[in-house]
Amino acid sequence: MQLGRITAVTITSPDLDRVIDIYSKYLGYRLITSTTVSAEQAKIWDAENTEGSKMIFMSPESSNDFFFRFIQQDIDEDYVPFGTYGWNAAELIVRDVDQSAEKLIGSPFEVIGEPADLSFTDQIRAMQILGPSKEIIYLTQFKSKLDEFDSPSPRCDIDQTFIVILAGENLDQMQSFLHQELSVKKAAPMQSRIRAISKVFDLPEDTKYKSAALAIRDQSLIELDEMPSKAGPRACRPGFLPSGISIVSFVAHESGLISKTYDSNIPSFEKFQASTIKGNSGELIEIINV
Repeated sequence: MQLGRITAVTITSPDLDRVIDIYSKYLGYRLITSTTVSAEQAKIWDAENTEGSKMIFMSPESSNDFFFRFIQQDIDEDYVPFGTYGWNAAELIVRDVDQSAEKLIGSPFEVIGEPADLSFTDQIRAMQILGPSKEIIYLTQFKSKLDEFDSPSPRCDIDQTFIVILAGENLDQMQSFLHQELSVKKAAPMQSRIRAISKVFDLPEDTKYKSAALAIRDQSLIELDEMPSKAGPRACRPGFLPSGISIVSFVAHESGLISKTYDSNIPSFEKFQASTIKGNSGELIEIINV
């Protein structure tokens, strides 16, 4: 199996009409379609209580190969973004991060990290925002192409997710799971300052965390972050999906079907079978078998 493009990021939300309004007005995303969670999906996601729940797909204004999938569900009261294991953030490629920041002034998105050049290069500039459903989104601009990053070129002001950020208890164990189960190549660990995590756990701003950037096909990456000792698994009500980013969907090339498949209802991928596995940190990984 070769894991490839990030096709969808699934977020739970109690108010889908508000999501449509906010994402279209401030991020330039458009509503593609709406449907409901099937019985097969709900069962395989171990979220039987979501069967029949409304589900919408939104896409960047100039592409049809990435989607935010929002599923109607209340947010767990004790959910703290960047405070638990699991999918912590989605990173979107943008044309001009400072221009994007200006558009967000007065919006329901909370800026939790102002636009800034990265510490290791001034050719990448990024900001972080908190969305209406407690989802964390990074907006990232590449000022020039860098040899060490095979990044996609934005096709509109705010385009697709090209990096997803996964947090867990132990970096080595996370890497081993993805390598053994999904054939993702391991990457050299590095020490990174992640101010959003330090803020949640009241740690010094310059605290460094063990992390790794795992390259997959189609100009996509999975970032792994080893969390502080006080972090733990994301609480989830029985029969429901985790709050925040609950599922990340990937195209899988040259893969044998994992057991327990169902029809994908992600736009542009409806003719394919999908399967979902639970990762080392409790994250749900959906695989679109192409």
